[in-house]
Amino acid sequence: MKKLLFVVMGWLIVMTACKKDSDSAIPVTSSNFMFFNGIPDAVYDVLLDSIKIAQGVKFGTNTPYATLRAQMYTIYLIEAHRPKDTIRAGQINLRNKRSFSAYVGVDSANKVNVIRTLEDDLTPPPPDYMKFRVVSFSQSFRANGQSLAIDLFSRSSPYFRGIGFAQVTPVATLIGDSTYNFNFRRNDDTTVITSTLDFKSQPGKIYTLVTVGNALSSTTFKTFTITHNQ
Repeated sequence: MKKLLFVVMGWLIVMTACKKDSDSAIPVTSSNFMFFNGIPDAVYDVLLDSIKIAQGVKFGTNTPYATLRAQMYTIYLIEAHRPKDTIRAGQINLRNKRSFSAYVGVDSANKVNVIRTLEDDLTPPPPDYMKFRVVSFSQSFRANGQSLAIDLFSRSSPYFRGIGFAQVTPVATLIGDSTYNFNFRRNDDTTVITSTLDFKSQPGKIYTLVTVGNALSSTTFKTFTITHNQ
């Protein structure tokens, strides 16, 4: 067994020497990664494997895109209040010449943390338009205990219907230079939830709106806007 090992290693050394001049021809792959923190009172350092992407990411904020080698990574989080504990949040496969993002949130009881990893289409929208989607970490319940989904309207026009906890909407293409009077409604009736948002958009921009908290509570329900192409 030892002889075989030495033979293999010797062959590798020879092959490495022969190919040394051609190594530069191997393309270096790269991908982009962004992180959003949707967990109240949490502040995170973010690592992909051993690479620190960001430090001190506060609730409701996101990192800029970081460029890394395209490959599979494990996402690790270190919470500021527990610096000795490293949280293994999940994995993400960063593919070549593409952009990805990870979003963390928590259930309505502030007990179960969840993560969503997404590919971000940063292809520019048509002229005079913008692109827009919703990532929901909002969790609410009916009186009978069933989970409650929410709808997103602009004034009386619906854009997304039945958005549940930890769900992501499709991407909508909308007129860019406009202010949308967003309001959220219960999916089971037309009740307007207390939170409204005057969303001013710009042509050419790509947005994600993140919702957190209890949609039926004016104190906990919040929205945060990410602009993917600053």
